[in-house]
Amino acid sequence: MHVMPFVAEVFAPTAPIKATKFVAEILACNFKQAQSYIDRGRLTTLQGQKIHKAQILNEPVRLLFFKPTSCPEFAPIFATPHFALYFKPKNLYSHPKNYTTHSLYESIYANNPQARLIHRLDYETSGLVLTSQAKAHEKPLRELFSSRQVVKTYAALVQGDLRAYASGAFSVVLPIVEPASIRGDLGVRSKIDKAGKFSATTIEIQSYDPQTNQTRLKVIPLTGRTHQIRLHLSYLGYPLVGEPLYIEDMDARAYLDAKKADFVGEFGRHKTKLALEAVGLSFSLYGLRYALYLN
Repeated sequence: MHVMPFVAEVFAPTAPIKATKFVAEILACNFKQAQSYIDRGRLTTLQGQKIHKAQILNEPVRLLFFKPTSCPEFAPIFATPHFALYFKPKNLYSHPKNYTTHSLYESIYANNPQARLIHRLDYETSGLVLTSQAKAHEKPLRELFSSRQVVKTYAALVQGDLRAYASGAFSVVLPIVEPASIRGDLGVRSKIDKAGKFSATTIEIQSYDPQTNQTRLKVIPLTGRTHQIRLHLSYLGYPLVGEPLYIEDMDARAYLDAKKADFVGEFGRHKTKLALEAVGLSFSLYGLRYALYLN
């Protein structure tokens, strides 16, 4: 199934009309949302010139807008009137990345336009993602995450015998600088740096397989930095099985180049099998306690 999160279509006003009002009518949205589209340069002349929100339109224009199509395979695995829980597969974006990739969000949006993803998972990571069911519940749910009132549990498999580093449960506290502050071709990676933000991860060793030399872990990030679990484990010298980014620079570049080339096409064919899955979310909302886990 081909899903295009954004499409460009030509629209012609039937009479002179202000750009903001025109977009609001076309998309059946409010003026604030219409202005957001225009401010992002998504309304242009047929020659590609950006149109301003106060401009009067009397000629055909091109509008680039979000137009999802339904993906029935993304049905909630648990739902209440306030939120829904979905499973995101590996090698799928949580939100649209560009105009040719598809994501979990547009599949959910197509079935419920009021739904919003409350948090996200990395492209390479699978697991549980929470969405609001309506606008009224979006802010309370986001505040749970921003105030660290949600316990997120992950299942992970790392290369090596982590028992050599520690036994039982332990915490990794290492500051992280996130990608927005990093330049260069590997700028999508976070990094450990004393100038970074406080970042803490609790790790519990579950089992070790001597045949594969791999350790199975239960991981709970106490903060939510970009790639936090992946970076902390790699920094300790025990990268996740299937880790494509926090490895030797040359190999990480090869992965990013292949991924970029693939996404020029329909869905992209470069797949990873990162051994990291979000398996649990627990929190309290409106006086009820929820503990949601994958079997």
